[in-house]
Amino acid sequence: MQFADSGPRKTQHLVVIGGSDQEPSFSRKFSTVTVLPDNDQQGLSPLSAAITRASTLIPRTGSGSVTLASDGLTTRPDDARAISALRSRNIPIHVISLPVASISPTAVGLNWTGELRVGTAARMHATVIARGGSHPGKLILSAEGRELASAHYEGGEREVIPFSFEPTKSGFLDAELSLVADNSPAQAPPLKVVLPVRDPHRILYLGDLQQQGSAQLGQLLGAGFEVTQVDPSSSDEFEAALSRSDLVVLDDRPADSVPLSAEKRLLEAVTNEGLGLVMSGGRGSFGAGGWHDRPIETMLPVELVQKEEKRDPSTTLVVVIDTSGSMTGVRVQLAKEVSRLAIRRLLPHDKVGIVEFYGAKRWAAPIQPASNAIELQRALNRMDAGGGTVILPALEEAFYALQNVDTRYKHVLVLTDGGVESGDFESLMRRMANEGINVSTVLAGGGYHSEFLVNIANWGKGRFYNVPNRFNLPEVLLKQPSTAKLPAYRPGVHRVRARGGPGWWGDVDTSSIPNLAGYVETKAKVGSEVLLETVEGKHPVLATWRFGLGRVTTLCTEPVGEGTRPWRDWTEYGKTLARIMERTAADTKDPFHYEITFDGGEILLHAIRQRPRTNTFRDAMPIAKLIPADGQPFTAPEVDGESPISFVAKSPNHFLASWPVSSVEKAWQIKASSSTTPGRWKPLVAPSPQVGELHVDPLRGIDLIALSESTGGQVLPLDSNWSVATSQPGGQRLLPLASWLFAAALLLFLVEITWRRRPAKPLTSMVNQ
Repeated sequence: MQFADSGPRKTQHLVVIGGSDQEPSFSRKFSTVTVLPDNDQQGLSPLSAAITRASTLIPRTGSGSVTLASDGLTTRPDDARAISALRSRNIPIHVISLPVASISPTAVGLNWTGELRVGTAARMHATVIARGGSHPGKLILSAEGRELASAHYEGGEREVIPFSFEPTKSGFLDAELSLVADNSPAQAPPLKVVLPVRDPHRILYLGDLQQQGSAQLGQLLGAGFEVTQVDPSSSDEFEAALSRSDLVVLDDRPADSVPLSAEKRLLEAVTNEGLGLVMSGGRGSFGAGGWHDRPIETMLPVELVQKEEKRDPSTTLVVVIDTSGSMTGVRVQLAKEVSRLAIRRLLPHDKVGIVEFYGAKRWAAPIQPASNAIELQRALNRMDAGGGTVILPALEEAFYALQNVDTRYKHVLVLTDGGVESGDFESLMRRMANEGINVSTVLAGGGYHSEFLVNIANWGKGRFYNVPNRFNLPEVLLKQPSTAKLPAYRPGVHRVRARGGPGWWGDVDTSSIPNLAGYVETKAKVGSEVLLETVEGKHPVLATWRFGLGRVTTLCTEPVGEGTRPWRDWTEYGKTLARIMERTAADTKDPFHYEITFDGGEILLHAIRQRPRTNTFRDAMPIAKLIPADGQPFTAPEVDGESPISFVAKSPNHFLASWPVSSVEKAWQIKASSSTTPGRWKPLVAPSPQVGELHVDPLRGIDLIALSESTGGQVLPLDSNWSVATSQPGGQRLLPLASWLFAAALLLFLVEITWRRRPAKPLTSMVNQ
């Protein structure tokens, strides 16, 4: 070796990764020879161990340098720690870049976004490298002897290959990522990975009107969701189901079927615990279901619209006017004017008849629509006073005529001066009132007969009006207009239009969304996000927003009912509905967020409290169990094959646990939860930071040129004399400028003090000069 055969005589040491220390050339030409195995099961990277060994061979009080001959590939990400130790001692590192060995296409990494969950397609990315030529092939993810997913490999030197994978069961899945190249018998060993798969999303279904609604919803959503149904009136059962659920679906359930205590608990769970809520339905939900002014309405991203219709019920009015001789002059004119005002208040769908009595009775105008205003006015204008006063036959005539009329209200208005004959008026008035005919009286011109007319009005369940002159004309009340709530549900064919980005819709073709067969009319609140709306009225069909720590989404139609019947034949309906549920489901319900990092020879598990500002889980503590990989020692006691992990509080909201790293291509399997949610376990995997030599990603390698420049070393050619660099003085040293600058500052300070304290010249001497 050129490194040992030349150069001045000085102590030289050799550290070899792999090989044998019995070779004569090594033992004769170096002071010491250290051979490190290249398959260390204790988790120590050979390269970092070699650099650390080289550092210990240079005396602390002496100078020296390290010459590193390597391809730069590192099997462990902590080589920087060993290099930093050399840099702190100002030891230069000279590098010789060795050629990288050729390998066939090999998978060196597997990543995925988000969590792996049963029934939910996960987007994964595999990194494949090849050196020295390659052929296209097929990337295969397999487990338990069967293929889970595959993708095409183009044959490049480095490719990041996307593919999707949908787990079918929860837990820890031991998988292998292999690559089968076309027309090439040589195949690299597979990359072993452990996939942590969570349980499916748990939905608590609170439905009422849709029969078998929970079963139909579960079938529509698929394996990624577990739908359960409980009675909210059972507080204990409801509370237990709520604590296990990620999402509550309140589907077509009227407000009066949900106890107020359960409603308030649901509001608290969404606001403070991050629970997701989807409110959906048709005729039994939203405003039509009585949710207006309820606690849940404050959470909804839409306003519950409840339009009202003013209804003017139909009325038949029979005007009975006294035209006897006592009504001459102003009295009959007042009676006509009051009659005109009463008729004007009627609508075209009402009816009017006029009967006059003057010793005999006569229909001046038979019952006819009130829209015949001209005919009715002519009938009133033709009347004139004269004759006797006989009112009872006229009232009987009006009574018999009204019995054949079909209107909501029936009213008789009697206008007279009160001077009438005696008779059995009370029995007739009460009979008319019993059959829904009201009788009101008007005393025209004033007089002394008001008591009789008051009695008529009381018996007939009407009103009495006194009209002494034309300045006191009354507003005769014949009917009471009412308002009725219009149904908020809009049946029919309604075109819809999608809004929002791909975050909600993903790869769903929103232009293919079918029409709706019915929806509940609502209005979007300020700050909400409308994802789907009707084309004509721009009413929100699908809207969402954040409320507290949770998310609330409204689907203003029945997911498995009448309104979405046209969507049943839409092939993407199940996927779209599942995506809506998944995006609404709790993403912050777990009190702790867990992160795994690597530090030297230890795995660190960080438990970070997600809601330190709320009181609900402020006393929650992290809980985790360790499932050792095959052959991995762990000293903690085991319970059912699982070892509890002890956390140390670093702050009120940060807890830390640590244990030794696993060996090459092994992984620690962890189940994490909290003291307040013991039934919700999250699987985690802490893979070994050390990888096999054949699965090293070149991007994890050491930049040898930057390493030599940063330590003051040299870059030596492979065929050069390696001892040239080691014969030079030790590494570059930085000038201790701080000490010199401090001394200069102190000197200037002393000079200034001396200058200020020098004796001043006397004033007299200055004057003489």
